[in-house]
Amino acid sequence: MITHKIMHINGLYFELTDDHKDREYDVTFVDRNATVPGMSLPQNETIYESKMKPGSWVKLNRRYFSDISIFIKYQGRTVKQINVLDEFAGKRVFIVFESKSLGDSIAWIPYCLEFQKTYKCHVVVSTFKNFLFESAYPELEFVGRGVTVHNIVAQVELGWFWNKDCEPVHPATIPLQQAASNILALDFQEIEPRIAFTPKERPIPSKYICISTRSTAQCKHWYYWPQLIERLKSWGYRVIEMSQEADDLGAEKLEDTSLNNVMNYLHHADMFVGLSSGISWLNWGIGKHTVMISNFTTPDHEFQGNCTRITNMEVCNGCWNNPKFRFNKGDWNWCPEHEDTPRQFECHRSISVEDVLLSLPN
Repeated sequence: MITHKIMHINGLYFELTDDHKDREYDVTFVDRNATVPGMSLPQNETIYESKMKPGSWVKLNRRYFSDISIFIKYQGRTVKQINVLDEFAGKRVFIVFESKSLGDSIAWIPYCLEFQKTYKCHVVVSTFKNFLFESAYPELEFVGRGVTVHNIVAQVELGWFWNKDCEPVHPATIPLQQAASNILALDFQEIEPRIAFTPKERPIPSKYICISTRSTAQCKHWYYWPQLIERLKSWGYRVIEMSQEADDLGAEKLEDTSLNNVMNYLHHADMFVGLSSGISWLNWGIGKHTVMISNFTTPDHEFQGNCTRITNMEVCNGCWNNPKFRFNKGDWNWCPEHEDTPRQFECHRSISVEDVLLSLPN
């Protein structure tokens, strides 16, 4: 009788067992949903094949989940087919977030629940922001960083790795949320996250607008915040800065920048204007409309629903999602097309205050 052992702990491990110790089998691993260059639809692709005897094993370098079937043949006849993802049903799977980013955490958390529902397993999750999600996702089990999780059949890491063994598609060429759905072998569709947040009383009686002017790279920044802030003030709004390390641009700064307080300000605000940053993802995650200034990413990179996006397609744009370039964290002035030229950061310099004002919802 042919039996087997499968685990997927950062790579698929397959062990073949059989009462007939002297038999030799032809074993083939087929990706049933492979992306093949030049083909518009996913194709079957053989990713590994070997002759195996009972007691032998193999582990693939591929660390992400994929729709793999293992075909075992004896004397030219298929005697067993194993669909790897079906093996997860009723068992424990551990999903580990390798990014500390607020935006990444919010973007990817919905796909943990989607994975559990799709493959009918019990999902254990470890993020750097568990407090944002734990009570909002009672279906999932959350553990802290570095905790050893026992009795799991699979473990996978979510992140941007720039490594073909860790993700099936170059991460810069797809929407941010799809980085998670790809690694988890899910069909991609935008899913709004749940966030553990209970609104408190309105912090400011008068009308006010929240902004977030800071982000992790110069290429994400916008240059005309002081002028925008003055215009908004002239319309009778108080303007509240959400960023922790904001410059003095003329807006009021929060003394308490804890995420719970930030969410309460965002919840009650008349409007929010930000960049492609974690605060924008947080605003979207609590169900608020987001006005986003982002021309360094392509229009499909961030969330599409409940968002007004301000861009200028007439100038250089979208370098973040160009596979020719890889963001250099150590270079604050990273501008891969035009660094040290008069066109440096023209993607955002070309967006005017009037462009933003005309895009604001009524």
